[in-house]
Amino acid sequence: MARSLVSSSRLLCIVLVSLFTLGGCQTTSTGEGVGTGLGALIGAGLGSQVGSGSGRTAAILLGAGLGAWLGREIGVRLTRDDQRAMSNALDRTPDGESERWRNPETGHDFTLTPQRTYERGEQQCREFEMVVLVDGDPRNTTGTACRRPDEQAWTTV
Repeated sequence: MARSLVSSSRLLCIVLVSLFTLGGCQTTSTGEGVGTGLGALIGAGLGSQVGSGSGRTAAILLGAGLGAWLGREIGVRLTRDDQRAMSNALDRTPDGESERWRNPETGHDFTLTPQRTYERGEQQCREFEMVVLVDGDPRNTTGTACRRPDEQAWTTV
């Protein structure tokens, strides 16, 4: 089992380095690159919790791939204007209420609903749900954003 864990960890490292290396070969927005990388890490982490041996390795690979795809999809959808609108919504929208905006540049409609506000250390954090309507097709996501130490902007974590 220890040998299987070592080879799974080695394989995970190879997959993640490959994803970041290949991602560097194309022109991407910051949101797209960050979304892809974070999605791959989260997906691989979730996949590592499934099965054992070669089944776990397959789950890690599948999780990393699906996470990277989903993260990229979300990252592509968020322009700087959308990030600013999201930050404003996190600043002023009470938990359980929604704020909507439309990006005229992309044609995407956004609905952000903060779910829970809490303190993490000295940072204010908010869990949220967001729906992005792309060509009439809803894309749902959940996440957490924390106010940066300068207290001016929110960063998703």
